[in-house]
Amino acid sequence: KELKQLKEKEKQAKRDKDKDLLQQIKTEIDLIDYKVKILRHFADFIAWQVFKKDYYKARRFYSGDRNRPDLLNTNLESVLTAVEHFHKENDINFALITDLTSFIDIGDILLIKDGVIGIVECKEGEVQKKVFDFLDYAGQDDFDVTKIDYSDKNNKFFDQVERTLKQMEKGVRVTEFLKKEEGTDPFSEKKIKVLESTNPQVYYFEYLINLIEESKKNNSTYGEVENIVYIGIYRENKRPVSPHLFKAIVDHIYEKNIIIDYVNLIGIPLKEPIFFKPFGVESIFDILFGRVKIYLAINLEKLIELFNEKGISAKWLSRKETHKILDLEKRHRPFVFENRAIEITLNGQSMTLGDSFLIYLLLDNITPTSYVERYLNLK
Repeated sequence: KELKQLKEKEKQAKRDKDKDLLQQIKTEIDLIDYKVKILRHFADFIAWQVFKKDYYKARRFYSGDRNRPDLLNTNLESVLTAVEHFHKENDINFALITDLTSFIDIGDILLIKDGVIGIVECKEGEVQKKVFDFLDYAGQDDFDVTKIDYSDKNNKFFDQVERTLKQMEKGVRVTEFLKKEEGTDPFSEKKIKVLESTNPQVYYFEYLINLIEESKKNNSTYGEVENIVYIGIYRENKRPVSPHLFKAIVDHIYEKNIIIDYVNLIGIPLKEPIFFKPFGVESIFDILFGRVKIYLAINLEKLIELFNEKGISAKWLSRKETHKILDLEKRHRPFVFENRAIEITLNGQSMTLGDSFLIYLLLDNITPTSYVERYLNLK
């Protein structure tokens, strides 16, 4: 409600051409948006625990659409009623509202009942209730198509039935995948199977923790992981200039680089939440509320060199080759830097890197060597 009021005030301030008021309102809206991001991030934290921190399971629930439902304009009331029902039914049940998360795009509720993960669709509105009633009837053993009452069912109604069936089918597919760890992706409809690396991942958390502590001495510090990941941490008086300072340093030492602000992981879907990080409560909240700024950069040329050193052929594709892939791949997009993708080849099979490697190396804090070697150890 507060956000709606601010949006109305923003419109009026634009009409009045009141720049000072407009800036003040924008600041308030940005603050609310950030609070919503933190709320979603915490909901993600709960969901990741349900999926036991398994990216491949979580991935099946995400359509790829970064836009999230407006919590004020959803069927929230009926969903809350259903959540309350499940929790009263059995104290062991756990129901999570999917619209609160940043990535769950199937169903209204993620339900854990009797140790099994399930999807629940909530009835909202008269038409949707009729749709569910019709589907319940159609699923009965004595269903007779000649006895359907068409007087209150038009083309729009059956279009809604079709949409509901597709949504339910996605739910069935994803629950089957969770059981068997293979099946059909509910969104791309491609056959998928979980591939696991035989070697455990190695993280540079301890090094990062030491840098965070070290930054308390002079309000800034720097570090590097395997000459591939560069880190800058800033506090107090160093924070205002930190993005410009870090970029200037990185541009000088890394010819081709990507820079990430660590706090951005809060708004990224399918990202292991910050609450799992072993930084301690104080440091986590310092990061969340901007008291500590952490920037990380990746040296793309050195990463390609590392792939080649490990026996995995890696190279930049030409702009023409990259555009050809972009034209063909509509769902799984490759990472592109200056109009060029990175291709790796192993055992005669070639693939382009997606931008997930940035998340693994810069936000999940996996060491570059561990990340590259996992391609050699997939089973």
